[in-house]
Amino acid sequence: MILFESMGNNNKKLSLAIRIPLWGTASLAFAFILYFTIMSLISTSRKISEINNSYSFKQIEKTSIDDRFFTDSTFVEMQKEKAFTQSRIAMAETDSIGLTLNLKDSLALLEINGVVVHKTKISFMRICKAFNKANSYAVASMLSSPLQIIKDTATIKKVPLTVRMAPKDTSEYVPYVPDTSVNDPVNYILEMNNGIRIFVYQQEHEKSKDVYNQILFDVTDRTKNTIAALRKMADFEVPEYRLYIKIRMPKVDAKIIYRAIPRKGQVTVFW
Repeated sequence: MILFESMGNNNKKLSLAIRIPLWGTASLAFAFILYFTIMSLISTSRKISEINNSYSFKQIEKTSIDDRFFTDSTFVEMQKEKAFTQSRIAMAETDSIGLTLNLKDSLALLEINGVVVHKTKISFMRICKAFNKANSYAVASMLSSPLQIIKDTATIKKVPLTVRMAPKDTSEYVPYVPDTSVNDPVNYILEMNNGIRIFVYQQEHEKSKDVYNQILFDVTDRTKNTIAALRKMADFEVPEYRLYIKIRMPKVDAKIIYRAIPRKGQVTVFW
């Protein structure tokens, strides 16, 4: 009997010894998730406030305009159209190829001096919530000038180099090697000077390689951003919230657009 009681006490101690670390680990995990969630919400809220403070209408002294005027749907739509026109005109003056994303009509266009030279349909789009939560007038003002590309990340080369020299005779002949990138999945990210990130994905998933590549492309980018955010949080700093636009289009059009626009090209967005 004494032996059984001793074994029972030992089992209770062992069970308690196991449960205490588990409870501690679970509590730490919960605290981390809560901390991460709160910091993420603060980050989003801060970005929305930044947009509203930087681009909202500034009242002139001794004038009184009802704030409801700037939230009126008709006025907002007119402001969007005006901002879109201003941005396209400014982009046309650069004498370079520019990209126009007309999200309202689901169109992506390449333009030179305001003339459309290539057009394709956007089959899917997703815009970050901050665009809709921020003041519409402020967002329209933010997009009233072309966005400047400062960096890009892609699964294909920007410009495939194919140097072909005419042989002097048959002994110098080298067989032509075709561009193998025609088989590569097309996914890329354009990073703008104001922090907006534009994700472009091919819409076709004909091969398992296409799906795998897109998932890997996304996971790599998310991992990089998560690590950067965690480093900020470790220093008790609010991580930067990055505005984004994600679109899908035919593979051939996605490739044409990526290789046509300059590395430091401009983008006009209408939403």
